[in-house]
Amino acid sequence: MSAARVVYHIARADFLERVRRYSFLVMLGAVVFLGYQAGIGNFTVQLGDYRGEFNSAWVGGMLAIIASFMLGWFGFYLVKGSVARDRETGVGQIMATTPLTRPLYMLGKWLSNFVVFIAMVVVLAIVAFLIQLLAGESRQFDFLALLTPFLFIALPMLALTAALAVLFESIGFLQGGFGNIIYFILFASTISAAITLGKNNPALDPLGLTLLQQSMGAAAKAIFPDYGGNFALGLTDTPITGVFTWLGVDWTLDILLTRFMFFGVALALTLTSSIFFDRFDSSRVRTIRMTAQRHVSHPTPQSVPATQSLSSVHLTPLTARPDSLAFTRVLFLELKLLLKGLRWWWFAITGGLILAALLMKPEPVRAYILPITWLLPVLVWSGMGSREMRHNVGQMVFSAAAPLTRQLPATWLAGFIVTVLTGSGAFIKLSSAGDGEGLLAWFSAALFIPSLALALGIWSNSSKLFEVLYISLWYLAINKVEAVDFYGANSDGNIGFFLPLSLALIVASFIGRARQIQK
Repeated sequence: MSAARVVYHIARADFLERVRRYSFLVMLGAVVFLGYQAGIGNFTVQLGDYRGEFNSAWVGGMLAIIASFMLGWFGFYLVKGSVARDRETGVGQIMATTPLTRPLYMLGKWLSNFVVFIAMVVVLAIVAFLIQLLAGESRQFDFLALLTPFLFIALPMLALTAALAVLFESIGFLQGGFGNIIYFILFASTISAAITLGKNNPALDPLGLTLLQQSMGAAAKAIFPDYGGNFALGLTDTPITGVFTWLGVDWTLDILLTRFMFFGVALALTLTSSIFFDRFDSSRVRTIRMTAQRHVSHPTPQSVPATQSLSSVHLTPLTARPDSLAFTRVLFLELKLLLKGLRWWWFAITGGLILAALLMKPEPVRAYILPITWLLPVLVWSGMGSREMRHNVGQMVFSAAAPLTRQLPATWLAGFIVTVLTGSGAFIKLSSAGDGEGLLAWFSAALFIPSLALALGIWSNSSKLFEVLYISLWYLAINKVEAVDFYGANSDGNIGFFLPLSLALIVASFIGRARQIQK
């Protein structure tokens, strides 16, 4: 079989498996929802007090930059995981016995990721056509002007995202939750760096923000000389005072070559990932397992009575009323599971942050120390609720005594204890300073974090959803978006919203766990 057919069949099989997943449908629904919000003006591109007429070029450019930004950021988490899935299901080990090479396998995975993005971009392009039709501001449809932003702005960025997902899966320490956090931080820091890079050559901005800003800004400046160069993407409450006509980017050969360069970078990253890919080699795991087995004492045949009668075997029945210490033991074990595998430096950094909170003034503690302190345990919380299903021990855990009234509350309380202990320095400082508003926000956040982790873990059977959502909320909170500032870093913590939400999440956790037990 030729190399092209090998890559095609890997990508096709993987794509068909993905589109049958609920996560794909959820992401597709989110894309359509974003398009709808853009159509009604809630999520839009705005240049100061002005916006463009809803013609083909403007609608196409607006939705293309939304696709580049939103799918480039959050779509990474949707496509990441296909290599891990092959490893967990044993498909990868089967493929490892064939002549399939590492580069071809990685190219197939990259193509599969990219095709998933293409499917979503196609949906957005259809939404763009409907938006122009429903807006009714321009009845002249220019399909070339509508589609070129998707082709030359969104797709190059998504090709890079697809390649980075493959690269992260091939590097051991980036495969799990740590890699998810690193990508979030990398993307957030890339936004400002890309805009700076695009000042000399706008096409070098992988997101395409600078390219559209300069082109749209020139059209706005020609009609409104007082335009100051502002460019906003997302939610804005600035009223629109004028509308201008923008006919699209002037796609010169230099711009096109620069944009196509990102496809080359994506292919280079994909081939580079094949260097780190272990090709499902389990020899190291076998070596560790064999070494461990050498230290396990096995009973000799003489130590087991050969004629032991079945009547001499006694089983301890489960009591109807468990002893009073049962919950304490379960809580202790849940705490051990949460903290299992943490290195000494994690505890050293946490202790340093607690000490810093005690030594600093209350204002910087709320604005900086507490958010950083409660960012460090994100991978500790993310295992809550999903650990049983992820490690395929759900049947054993759920068949134990009182899984709803003992094990689940113990899981939540263990997460709450970790939250309280890591944030204890800020609590002591805010208490000594008499900062009642800060203490209420602290308590609200301490309830919200484990509740969110437990509910999302149970309902998604994965740690990824909590990691992405929590980091997103954390990022918005430290950037002074008061509506989601559950820490109280720059506000009162919005406790009127987050306290009831925490209770709702706890109820959702019980409902989700009861549903799992009944299966």
